[in-house]
Amino acid sequence: MDALFIVLLFAHFVGLMLIATAFLALLDMMPRSAPAEAGALPTSSRYLTRLGHIGIVVSLVTGPLLIWVRYGGFDGINHWFWMKMLFLVVLIVGIVIAARSAGKLRRGDLGAASQVRLGRIIAVVSLFGVVFSAVMAFR
Repeated sequence: MDALFIVLLFAHFVGLMLIATAFLALLDMMPRSAPAEAGALPTSSRYLTRLGHIGIVVSLVTGPLLIWVRYGGFDGINHWFWMKMLFLVVLIVGIVIAARSAGKLRRGDLGAASQVRLGRIIAVVSLFGVVFSAVMAFR
């Protein structure tokens, strides 16, 4: 089981790296105001978003498996773990806000740019909360 745990932990960290890399880069790429024309989000923005989404899926799959392999279930998990889950929900909400707003922006709603940025900020800040809570939960 130790080898399986190590593989899952590695995959989980790769998922977190994908999320962090994608959303930190996307924050930097996002214009502070509405772009000059509809559909002005660069192609790299879609690629980075896709990487972030892959990271979320990898983390969501490997996380529960890590708990199951290491502890045999969720019994005895401390409050920091549940705080991590709360931050994860907030992270997903931020991603949904950004993704929906980016779709509106591509379809010509120039006012959606601020919502894309807000969703990405929520995602990045909550990711820090996820990592901090994980450190506290599993120290």
